[in-house]
Amino acid sequence: MSFDRLKPAFHAVPGCALVLRFDDEGRAAPGDADDVAHIGAPGEGFVWLHLHLDDPNVEAMLKRLSVLNDDARKTLSGPIDRQFVEHSGGIVRGAFFDRERGADGAAATGTDYLRFAFGEQFLVSARQRPLRAVESTLIALGAGCLASSPLELFEAIVGHLCDELGRMIFELSSTLDRIEERIVMGGQGLDERATLGPTRRAALRLAREVGGLRSPLLRLEASVSNPEQDDLKEAGARLARRADILAHDLSEVQDRARLLQDELSAIDSSVTNDRLYILTMVTTLLLPATFVTGFFGMNTKNLPFTETTDGTAYAAALCVGASLVVMFFMRRLGLTRPRGAIGAQKPPPNV
Repeated sequence: MSFDRLKPAFHAVPGCALVLRFDDEGRAAPGDADDVAHIGAPGEGFVWLHLHLDDPNVEAMLKRLSVLNDDARKTLSGPIDRQFVEHSGGIVRGAFFDRERGADGAAATGTDYLRFAFGEQFLVSARQRPLRAVESTLIALGAGCLASSPLELFEAIVGHLCDELGRMIFELSSTLDRIEERIVMGGQGLDERATLGPTRRAALRLAREVGGLRSPLLRLEASVSNPEQDDLKEAGARLARRADILAHDLSEVQDRARLLQDELSAIDSSVTNDRLYILTMVTTLLLPATFVTGFFGMNTKNLPFTETTDGTAYAAALCVGASLVVMFFMRRLGLTRPRGAIGAQKPPPNV
């Protein structure tokens, strides 16, 4: 099967970005205005309406859909500021974050809420910008994947959303692998500060999204108590487990990023200490010479070498000699040894 066979479903009905009709086996086919007019009616299969909220016909379309209650209409077209799932009156409604799909099909940097409401014979979703989860679901349906109920279709959409989040977590982990290799193996830690910072911030934003997805799914699983809705409870449990896995993987990524940040801070502190050590050594060695030059710079009578032909050479030799004396005592005290040499232990033998 090919995705091209579903292309007639796009913008087939004013106010709808997509209309798909599913038969009793779960096979998707392009829908039409008659499917929209009879949405939710008893019969074989179900209908999926996908709405583009920037379409001026959306409000009129939502008003014509008698299967939706006021709460569902508000969810599909009203302002949304959080991820949630609620179940009441035989309708499951909510909104999840998803990544925007770029013009070339790749994931863009923007995000948008994927809004949804579904019952036994219908699923209505809405968005403002093209989203990756919807596109991936359509590709899978065009390739022959089946969805025998709106619940299965909803689970497939959220599953593709989880796949996209998992891909992003894998990319963050791969970035940390490269940073870790350069820090631990290559000794080029300071060069990775410009990469590690954005990676940690990206992981933090992703953790907020994964947490916002996980909590509603857990509440959906816990809120279903009717034995006749065991399918909904089991679907919520499966999706919640996937969200748990994402949260666990992302937590490991954040822990690794935190450890790498600590390692970078230690390297940065070590480099700073090395520079301060060199600065201290140079200052200490020049201090005697500074004292000598200051002594000979006094405007007093009877200064040494003032009447001597080679007085400047003698004063210079005195400066160098004073610095050498200070260096001698510093070496005797062990202050000029390389860093790590004081108290250093021999490495254990290879076993």
